[in-house]
Amino acid sequence: LAVAACSGDPKPAADDFKTFYERFHQDAEYQLAHITFPLEGLPSDADADLLESGNFYWQEEEWELHRPFDVEHSEFKQEFIRFGDDLVVEKIIHQSGEYGSIRRFAKMGDEWYLIYYAGMNRIK
Repeated sequence: LAVAACSGDPKPAADDFKTFYERFHQDAEYQLAHITFPLEGLPSDADADLLESGNFYWQEEEWELHRPFDVEHSEFKQEFIRFGDDLVVEKIIHQSGEYGSIRRFAKMGDEWYLIYYAGMNRIK
């Protein structure tokens, strides 16, 4: 996973999400425990058939840990979009606007989980 996470401040998210987000990228065991496997999404550089089918799931045994990423010293920008109190969408977009990645996090009960991950793909 070329660009899996950014260390930018998820300002639109509540403090509990920010705390979760930081720990998610620092603690491998915590990260794996907070992903809903099999995880819906897309691999990086998905082909047209896979994009059309929309039928891809990440498996725990093939998961590459997402680590912090310094958005200030990269060619990517990061955006957090909050939907209510229990859903946060993170977009990581190359400054050219041609490539991007998306992650969706949901609060289930008292815990946050990664519920969707699309790796780096061309944006139409």
